[in-house]
Amino acid sequence: MWWVTAIGQEAAQAALKPALGVPDDLAIIDILCFGPPLKPPYKRWKKTLDEIRSFERFDMANYRTVEQIEDWVKTARHKVMYRDEGNVD
Repeated sequence: MWWVTAIGQEAAQAALKPALGVPDDLAIIDILCFGPPLKPPYKRWKKTLDEIRSFERFDMANYRTVEQIEDWVKTARHKVMYRDEGNVD
């Protein structure tokens, strides 16, 4: 399964709306693709499981303030989005 955000994806909107009978005044928000891929998926950087999971209680080691999150988005997000692990600055 592959999740694709369709917001802002005009080509996907144009191809899928007629095929699915979606009226022009509605938008497709997300697309879930099921089945074997035609080619191997692009491997990109992601957090380790230990960085995102908690058992029974929230792990405060993973806590970030709104300011820390906003700073990360401004200064670091672009370094990891859509890049594989070997190409992260």
